Amino acid sequence: MRITFTIQLIIGLIFIAASGCVVNRNDGRVVSLKHSEGLAMRGIWVTRWDFRSPTDVERIMRDASELGITDIFWQVRGQGDAYYRSSIEPWGEELFRDNRAKTDPGFDPLELAIGEAHRRGMRVHAWMNVMPMWRGKAMPRDPKHLLYEHPEWRLYNADGKVQELHDGYVVINPVYEEVQQYLAGIVRDIVRRYDIDGVHLDYIRYLSDEIGANELMPGDAKSLGMYARATGKAGIASRVDRDAYREWIRSRITDLVGAIRATALREDPGILYSAAVWRRPEMARDRYMQDAATWVNAGMIDAVMPMIYSDDDLRYKDDLDAWFKAVDDRRVVPGIGAYKHASAGQTTNQIMIGGTRRFAIFAYSTIFESVNPDQDRSEKAVAERALRRESVQRFFHDLARP
Repeated sequence: MRITFTIQLIIGLIFIAASGCVVNRNDGRVVSLKHSEGLAMRGIWVTRWDFRSPTDVERIMRDASELGITDIFWQVRGQGDAYYRSSIEPWGEELFRDNRAKTDPGFDPLELAIGEAHRRGMRVHAWMNVMPMWRGKAMPRDPKHLLYEHPEWRLYNADGKVQELHDGYVVINPVYEEVQQYLAGIVRDIVRRYDIDGVHLDYIRYLSDEIGANELMPGDAKSLGMYARATGKAGIASRVDRDAYREWIRSRITDLVGAIRATALREDPGILYSAAVWRRPEMARDRYMQDAATWVNAGMIDAVMPMIYSDDDLRYKDDLDAWFKAVDDRRVVPGIGAYKHASAGQTTNQIMIGGTRRFAIFAYSTIFESVNPDQDRSEKAVAERALRRESVQRFFHDLARP
């Protein structure tokens, strides 16, 4: 039986979670959010660009713990690659940015992250990009990458033209049954081998911005045949036909969400199953074929994390209210785009708008010094991050005052 988050804010438990004093379960994992009402979630996303060495991982966990973070959303998959020791997909190339000749980082980032986090009483959610296969105009270096192993899984249009490599992501075809089994298998492998506290799906949507509004993808014969067999509709000649086809693709993405739960998470009911979703439920459903409100309301996932990344507090509140109206608000964890904010004051203000009981901040490199190559390292930027850290940390501690 699923036990959801409590709607009430319990200040004492927030303080306990922030300080790292979280009661351990019998298996050694920190208390599951699914099995303990009242525990706060103060999350932060850590991208694959933020670590390349054991020292980086240890520093990240120390930083997060000292700030008062309870939940780490740790990226384990970016674009058909792995930031853990996988027998299914090749190592992520970002781990070798400093030494392109290397083929093994010499440590397991996920294993180390879990150990360091649990030692400090924090939970770790394995964050994976689902749909992206690759980004950039140059092919991957590793011949075992999906682009080489399964080129037939890429998106093709009705003329047989593949989605070309470009500065954005090329996308896997989510309607194929074998693709869904493959992706569920990746999650199952992680769940079986690592003591994670959550599985967090990102890019679990149709990447409309990467494909183009007028491009019909997937438009290959196999996908269209699956559609015809499932719906009894043949051919896509009109706007109505196209809308019906998009609705079917949406249903197949929902099937994928369900397949991951059924095949990968049934062995460990304590794992929190969450998804990063678009900033408004109707936009998610209609533009990105991400029927996330249905996922939550049908019990397919445990929590949605709307990415309401905005420097407009009124829009932030309006978007969040839309989610609170669409689903049980106990299952909404607001995603806060701190990188868009001119000051920590706006970050903490948006936390207050959401109710302070649970939220996640994007991202680590906005608040802390990081090896992320895109981080601004000017003297001004370093000073601003220091001020942001101090302000957020003070805010967290103020929450615990009677």
